[in-house]
Amino acid sequence: MAKVDKEKVLELREQGYGYKKIAKELSVSISSIRYLCEQINKEEQIVQIGECKECGDRIISQKGKKKKQFCCDECRMRWWNSHLDLVKRKANYTLTCKHCGKEFIVYGNAKRKYCCRDCYAKGRKSKLS
Repeated sequence: MAKVDKEKVLELREQGYGYKKIAKELSVSISSIRYLCEQINKEEQIVQIGECKECGDRIISQKGKKKKQFCCDECRMRWWNSHLDLVKRKANYTLTCKHCGKEFIVYGNAKRKYCCRDCYAKGRKSKLS
């Protein structure tokens, strides 16, 4: 559809016309009008938010959704891996090793039994013999 048609469709929509009336008025199919209106709605929903925290690229986001901070997963992972001090780790557990009896801190797995792979291997050997 031409740009002029788009403007006419917008005018008629503002006047309260439905898809059928607009299609009849402009002698175009209803599905064309519906498609054009959906495209117009999508264009209105897209908003430029800002820049990527890692690379500085422009980020485009939709209204009503969570604000994007990164342009892609690669940038997100790169940024968080270089800013580990900002990560709020809440699942830290202090446990005691079953083999050597040493206390160790583990993140995310409260069911761990050994502090390292060596203690795990030695603990398994002692159970087998």
